[in-house]
Amino acid sequence: MARDQTIKDVSRTLLDLLKANLSGVAVDLLSPKHPGSNRLTLFLYKVLENPDLKNAGSPTLTPAADGTLIETLKPLTLDLYYLLTAHSGTANLLEAHTALSRAMRVFYDNGILQGSLLRSDDPSTGLTQDSVLRITLTPISMEDMTRIWSVFPDTPYEISVTYLVTPVAIESARAEQSAPVVDQFHEHGQLGAELAS
Repeated sequence: MARDQTIKDVSRTLLDLLKANLSGVAVDLLSPKHPGSNRLTLFLYKVLENPDLKNAGSPTLTPAADGTLIETLKPLTLDLYYLLTAHSGTANLLEAHTALSRAMRVFYDNGILQGSLLRSDDPSTGLTQDSVLRITLTPISMEDMTRIWSVFPDTPYEISVTYLVTPVAIESARAEQSAPVVDQFHEHGQLGAELAS
């Protein structure tokens, strides 16, 4: 069975986008724990099924060469939530704030990701050139932000923002084959016969 790498492709796309547009700023796909000084980290902290697309569409039926029908499930559509953090460490705090504002501008200017901006080693198991992703700044309360940071004990809080990337479609690997309907037989009972006469 093919291994799906769609989530990896999305993370790589975001990381490459930041690196290509932020000269002189170190950017890594890491948790905020002990990242070092003068650095931005991008951390996938939550994955949810997209509620609006969960019930959209239906399985597709494709005729096979032998006359049977192949039923393929609709894709699993996800919302990915990322934490973007500016780490100052021993460096100047103003430099960290500058790096954060530059990164936010990159995501704002590239709010729709498609075509050549998408990264994938194998489109058959990940993002395709037909994929379209939206990056949206998603403010959360200080309480929720504190809850995220609480999973990194002994790590001092540093200024962070959260982003939603959607829709991330993971194609189903399940395909069921069934025989097509070739004839229908209707049987009428006595009542049907009487009505016909």
